Amino acid sequence: MRYLLLLLFTLLCITVVCQGPVEVDHTVEGFSKSRLDRLNARMHQYVDNVQIAGVQTAIMRNGELIHSDTYGFSDIEEKKDLEDNSIWRIYSMTKPIVSVGLMMLYEQGKFDLNDPVEDYIPAFKNLQVYDAERKMVVPAKHKITIVDLLTHTSGLGYGWGPNTYVDSIYNSVDKWNMKSTKEFTEWVAGQPLYFEPGTAWRYSVATDVCGHLIEVLSGQLLDEYLEEHILLPLKMYDTSFEVPEDKVDRLVTNYTMTKTGDLAVIDHPKKSRFTSTVTHFSGGGGLLSTTKDYLRFCQMLLNGGRLNGVQILSQKTIQLMTRDHSTEVSHGGGPIDLPGHGNGFGLGFSMITDLAATRALGSEGAYGWGGAAGTYFRIDPKENMIYIMMMQLMPYDHLQARETFQIMVYQALVEE
Repeated sequence: MRYLLLLLFTLLCITVVCQGPVEVDHTVEGFSKSRLDRLNARMHQYVDNVQIAGVQTAIMRNGELIHSDTYGFSDIEEKKDLEDNSIWRIYSMTKPIVSVGLMMLYEQGKFDLNDPVEDYIPAFKNLQVYDAERKMVVPAKHKITIVDLLTHTSGLGYGWGPNTYVDSIYNSVDKWNMKSTKEFTEWVAGQPLYFEPGTAWRYSVATDVCGHLIEVLSGQLLDEYLEEHILLPLKMYDTSFEVPEDKVDRLVTNYTMTKTGDLAVIDHPKKSRFTSTVTHFSGGGGLLSTTKDYLRFCQMLLNGGRLNGVQILSQKTIQLMTRDHSTEVSHGGGPIDLPGHGNGFGLGFSMITDLAATRALGSEGAYGWGGAAGTYFRIDPKENMIYIMMMQLMPYDHLQARETFQIMVYQALVEE
């Protein structure tokens, strides 16, 4: 028996030697290298299958950039590769930046969150609301407050819906080509509300109104204010409402998917409104940025409002902004179904309030938003982590790329 055990042990040792050393899965800031490779492979699939032209992803944890990947094309037809410093239309990822800008003025005592908007923008006096039951427009009973704007409970909308009366009004004019933020805001103020302010949640142009409110309170145009108080202090040098001529070659082409499954250009840098003179600074969706720049903005938030030795906001203000303010309202229509499914909404951000209800990997308290061409970011205070994905496809929902990206981020996180 002793000789048999010795023989088995010898054979085992020979087997181990023949197989060589066992490969160790290295980790960086708690992330598995092999699982990050899995993330890359899955995101690259979207490009290889010609579902998107290109994709850029990044993860920061504990203040360290532990993952950065750029894959695919900036322009398919020109076979132009994406670059690390490519510029993206971030659309509604503009909203968190503008919300921060407004809250900086709040910290200066310029307004109270419960102040009526009409106190600063007179066009919001004498509001009307559409009564869907009676199918008529009636005087509004409540005033829109500033907190209503920040939480999307104002009764404003986007014109996205099942061809309702108010939708038809929003879609009756070329509102995005109005000459200024002021003109746009005053036009919006003259349209019927979808519902009484403060009674429901509906995604809307409210952050565009916040942009003009910044102009009124600060005495500066929105682009000047953001540049002076947020973008330059955070060294976000590639973030703007208009791409300068010397950076146009870095702007990524925007695509849509045709009925035949092909990608078709809908906004080329050479013909884009973002590369001509911009005078209407959309606080809800007008900024362009790079992944590097947006990471800096997110890191400032994760740091409690501080970066580069500059305090943009108080940590207490960020805590207020990233708490759920939608607990007493229900969904008020439109394609974005909030609050619900484990998510709430604060002052410029959505956040996970019930992880189990989301049916996805993540952390309660993680917050962020996304853009109309598929861009996406989340800040996870519990894990001290930021993750960002950039792409340019409208619409993008059919791919479920954002949801997949989030899952792939968290499956790669293996250590605290």
